[in-house]
Amino acid sequence: VQWYQRRVHGELQLNFISRHIANFIMKSYLIFLILVLIVGIVSSAYWADVDSDGDGLTDVIDDDDDNDGFLDTEDGDDDGDGIADQDEDLDFDGLTNAEDDDDDGDGIPDGEEDDDGDGVINDDDPDDDGDGIPDEDDEL
Repeated sequence: VQWYQRRVHGELQLNFISRHIANFIMKSYLIFLILVLIVGIVSSAYWADVDSDGDGLTDVIDDDDDNDGFLDTEDGDDDGDGIADQDEDLDFDGLTNAEDDDDDGDGIPDGEEDDDGDGVINDDDPDDDGDGIPDEDDEL
């Protein structure tokens, strides 16, 4: 009878501890979700207030956020970094991408790259990322 009582008491104590651990995990998860929400709100508020050119208009409402005299829709700056596409230098070697034979700096000339490693250079490969979808359909 004593063994049975101890066993029952031990299981009850284990259930009590398990319940507290589960409660702690749920509270921790709730705190985590609240923190993620706060970080999301703060970061979106920050980006909404960015004024890249310092003209007093946030980029969200500024039609020329780099203040180069050209509307953002017309200035040829696809990535919005304030550098015109023709002047970009992705590998920071001092040559613009248009002048650079290896604009990503990987040591392989741009016309000879083989992204999926199938032995066919990207220019000749109908599926250069190797995902089984032809490149012409990848962009749809």
